[in-house]
This record gives sequence, C-alpha cells and structure tokens, in this order.
Amino acid sequence: MRFFIRSATIQIGANQYSMDNGFFFEFEIPFKDSEELQTVVFKVYNLSEATRSNIQKGTPIILNAGYEGDVGTIFVGAVSAASSEKNGMDWVTEISATTALQEWIGKNINKTYLPGTTAKNIILDLLTIFGLEVGQFELVESMVYPRGRVCQGKLKDILKQIVVTECKSRLLIRNNQIHINNPEEGINMGYLLTPETGLLASGGDSDRMVIAMDEQDPKAKKEEKGKTIKRKCLLNHRIGPGDIVQIQSQSLNGTYMVVSGTHKGSPTGDWYTEMELKIT
Repeated sequence: MRFFIRSATIQIGANQYSMDNGFFFEFEIPFKDSEELQTVVFKVYNLSEATRSNIQKGTPIILNAGYEGDVGTIFVGAVSAASSEKNGMDWVTEISATTALQEWIGKNINKTYLPGTTAKNIILDLLTIFGLEVGQFELVESMVYPRGRVCQGKLKDILKQIVVTECKSRLLIRNNQIHINNPEEGINMGYLLTPETGLLASGGDSDRMVIAMDEQDPKAKKEEKGKTIKRKCLLNHRIGPGDIVQIQSQSLNGTYMVVSGTHKGSPTGDWYTEMELKIT
C-alpha cells in the first residue's frame, strides 16, 4: 500500500502547528536501542516573535507525522536548547530536544531498601519517582538483595546499574514510555516491509517484491547473526528502536531487529525512516 499525502503536526508548549495548513517545519529524529537518550533537531520557520521568545529549556514538544489517514507520534520530549536567526525573508528557529530531559538528568535519590528486597520492587519504586509511563516490564534476571540495597545518586545511573548491569535487561525510553525487557527480544513485532508497503530500493533491489522460496543454510544463518545492515522505507511512525521487522525484497528475506535509525522529514524534501537492522 502506498501513501503520498504527507501529514504532520508539531506542538511546542501550548501551541500546535500543522503541516497540512501550510506551516513549514523540518525534523530529524534519531533513535537507538540504548538506555542513552538521543537529541533530536527541529527547524521551524516563521514563528511569531512572541512564540520564539517563549521557547525555553524544558518546554514540552511533541511531533506527530505520517500520511493522511495514518499519522502517529514520533517524538515526545522537552526542549534542551533553541535559537532563532533571520535567513533572507524567513525566521528560522532551530530546536534541540530530548525525551524525559528533566527526569533523566535532574533527579537525585537517596533510598535504602530492606534485606530480601527484589530488583523488581526497587525498580517499580524508582519508576514512580521517574514519572514515565511503563510499557513492557520483564527482567532477564530477577535479583534478590539478601542484605538490602542502598540507592544513592542520580536516578538514571541507579536505574541503568540495576536494570542493565545487574539484571542483564534492556532499558529503553520511547515516546515518554520506559521499556524493560530481554535485549534479545523485540519491543513491538509484526511489521512487514516490502516494496508494496514502503520499503525503498537498495543496492540490487528493484521496486517489486521477491520472496525467497528456500530456507537459508542454518550454518550461514548462524554466522550472520548479530551483523547489521541498513535499509530505508517511507516514513513509518510505528518503527522504533528494539522493534522486530520482517523484510521481503529481492535481496533480503528475513526477520530483523531495529538497532538504530532516523525519522527524517520536511514538507518538500526528505520523508523517510532509515534503519540499522540486526540479523536475529
């Protein structure tokens, strides 16, 4: 299925601007399967002087993008920096933003948990302080602390230590949700990418779907596991870090995990999702 009519809105504080109404803005939203937060960049044209002056560090910002009839959230976060300059007849405001900026950077804690406390209970308690919605929550190793545990320092560092180092699990923040699960498993699954559903031709691919009929040699498949490849598709708001996608094209036929990528768009230029994919 092909989509052609681009659609997007950007909300900055209490104000929402729509590309559908001729408002011009560009975005570049990198994402990565990591506990580290990514900085995203927006360029917004010809905001009023009052709006430009009201954009401060911590101002909420939300981007929804896609195609007419199929628009979804690509980014939810807060402004980390903003600047405006005159370029010819246009005012161009460049905004950098980060997911969960204040919660991730600014929260410090000093808590002591009793002997016998589990990692799960500690994490759930810390997440109430964090204030983000919890998506998946499944620890690979559920630690028990027979002598209790002291949690002192930055909230982000303690969560990373417990979830990633001690419990061998993924810690990922996506669109104001925090996900904790097995890093070998996906966040969302079932996306099928073919030339008919938006996969863009790469290398020797032609713009048609070719499905391999024979199973790949098990030895070769084992040797390829963990390697990464890059592919592009039409902008797809559903795809994000940690997702499992199925690709069917002339050169690829298999299931892959999204390691990293970028959503990029402007009203008249780029409008795609680029992905680095790991062979699972």
